[in-house]
Amino acid sequence: MDFFFNPKAVAVVGATPNPFKGGCSILKNLMAGYQGGIYPINPRYDKIEGLPAFPSVSAVDGPVDLAIIFVPAKATPGAVEDCIRKGVSGIIIESGGFAETGTEGRMQQQRVLDMAKGAGIRLWGPNCMGLVDAVHGRVFSFMDPRALQTGLVPGNVSLVVQSGMLSAGFLVDIMTHGIMGISKVCSVGNKMDVDECDLVPWLLRDPDTAVIGLYLETITDGRRFINLCRGSVKPIVVLKGGKSARGAQAAMSHTASLAGNRRIVSRALAQAGVVEACDFKQMMDLCRSLATVPAKASDLKGGVAILTFSGGAGIVSSDFLEDMGLTVADFADDTKKNLQAVFPDWMPVANPVDLWPAMEKNAATDVDIYSEAMKAVLADPAVDAVLLHVFVGNFRIRINLPDLAQQSRAAGKPVFIWLLGRREEAYQFQMAAREHGVPVFQELYRAVDCLRTVMNQKKHPSAVIAAGETGEPSPLSPVLKNVLDSAAGPLDEFISKKILNAYGVPTVEEVMADNVDECLQATARIGYPVVMKGLQAGDVHKTELGLVYLDIRNKSTATKTFRTITRKMGGRGRVLIQKHVRGHVELILGLLRDQQFGPCVMIGLGGILAEVFQDAVFAMAPLNHQEALVLTDRLQVQKLLDGFRGSPPVNRDELARILTALGNIGLAHPRIQEIDINPLIITAEGAVAVDATIIVR
Repeated sequence: MDFFFNPKAVAVVGATPNPFKGGCSILKNLMAGYQGGIYPINPRYDKIEGLPAFPSVSAVDGPVDLAIIFVPAKATPGAVEDCIRKGVSGIIIESGGFAETGTEGRMQQQRVLDMAKGAGIRLWGPNCMGLVDAVHGRVFSFMDPRALQTGLVPGNVSLVVQSGMLSAGFLVDIMTHGIMGISKVCSVGNKMDVDECDLVPWLLRDPDTAVIGLYLETITDGRRFINLCRGSVKPIVVLKGGKSARGAQAAMSHTASLAGNRRIVSRALAQAGVVEACDFKQMMDLCRSLATVPAKASDLKGGVAILTFSGGAGIVSSDFLEDMGLTVADFADDTKKNLQAVFPDWMPVANPVDLWPAMEKNAATDVDIYSEAMKAVLADPAVDAVLLHVFVGNFRIRINLPDLAQQSRAAGKPVFIWLLGRREEAYQFQMAAREHGVPVFQELYRAVDCLRTVMNQKKHPSAVIAAGETGEPSPLSPVLKNVLDSAAGPLDEFISKKILNAYGVPTVEEVMADNVDECLQATARIGYPVVMKGLQAGDVHKTELGLVYLDIRNKSTATKTFRTITRKMGGRGRVLIQKHVRGHVELILGLLRDQQFGPCVMIGLGGILAEVFQDAVFAMAPLNHQEALVLTDRLQVQKLLDGFRGSPPVNRDELARILTALGNIGLAHPRIQEIDINPLIITAEGAVAVDATIIVR
């Protein structure tokens, strides 16, 4: 991948002197900062922008390790063939007209990919804006050069953006508002070859990158991506597009790939310790916030000091902190004593701290109120972060940003600023704060939201659980293994539960009966009351077919029910007799094989309410016991699980054990597409799977 970021020589295929075309912009951007060899490729010109032009890449004297192609899609295969002859290492295709346009475009894209793969060449794009390296002044993009001449400030945040124009929009917004400095911006478009799984490892090794932000409409290899993120020591922020049905449809037409199940995506990202953003603004906020956290910051417990010049601002700030799960710190006596030294005697010191009385008391002195207050609260062991309220404009308030930043770094505690004031002064203050690595927000909610994320990242650094790629060895008997290996479609309930039971999932006591005598023997063995079900090949909705009978309490009813079921099935099925199990809490547990993330487990409210309330959460397998417990905590029906109206709490450890087992089944048997246990009845003593279906591909 290094030849994309640090090429020794670049050829621009489609270079042109026409300032209204992308080939001209690519060339001008290269000439503005790139120090290597630059070769315009266009057979119609001898010179372009003062540089010798060549009819083809293969006609260039000397090596070329990177080619940037900006020609129509139909001309691209010929350009790639020329690059193959030259022996380039990488190609960035920035032009569109490929898989995002339909069948013909997909065929064209596949043709180009096959050509490059056959020659061992890596492809970036197509349908993208290319690459920007602000640290080294390299712009391999057709962005308007005028947009990059001012405001592109080097920094330590790198972005990977699937949308071409959106990557340009990000840059323009960042430059216009002075949000943060940038290290790299990688626009990957259709991702026919190079994707996030290639770029994240490179950026993790990049010394100029401290935080990685990604806007992704699709995740090419979900399991690989999650495992890469698990091992990251750098914060990773992801904004996932295409999570709604319409969004997924738009993503398909935009980049020609599937967007995935929104709940699975979100939970998989959380499992890997990735911070998920909900919109573009929050993504930028989170990236710059995480990029400015002092290196010494660790073990943040949630105590925040609030410094304001307004009592009302302190009250509102306290409300936001508490609402977002953060704590307004209780100051130590020494902290109060140190603060009291700059306050009038009549003003008792407490958190939040209103600095206005202190400023009035010391107006005629050289005392730096901000600095003194900051020094006092940062020294308090109960304070892990500071929320600072700053006014700029026609106010007699001084603030020493270099000193504030130095104090934050020395203490290892983040300082976030909520800024109010006149527009021009506010912009200048934000520019100065950016230089010193202090995040500034003009909305209190955004400031506290980002502070919460930063503190959670530092508070739970070990919350990510490393996971392997294989489940437990299969405990199936030869008979069950043969059934599973030879099956296709849904297995019947009896066989499904036999397989689950072999993996340690507790199942209800039950017996198959082929005639009335066997039915009565089964009821005698199990004991009344019983449940009787008709099982037919391929039928998974027995209740809708009238094949489920509950609470059967005697021989006479059992005999009549058996005959009714067999009559309804026309002699083509079998009858299952099982113990009638009752419980207050019915859950649905399952497994599905996601196209992007592979086997994923699920738990939710079960029984007849499963599809009504849709209270379900997902996680990528495998899970260990602790992660499975965390999954149960994410259900909305916590009061139901914790016990209500005198009932004891359910056995969460047993739930976690079953979820872990389901994940192992999915990993051990790739042909299993779905497992549905509904209901699983859970009590304080344990759990039992009452009904279950396994679907095999």
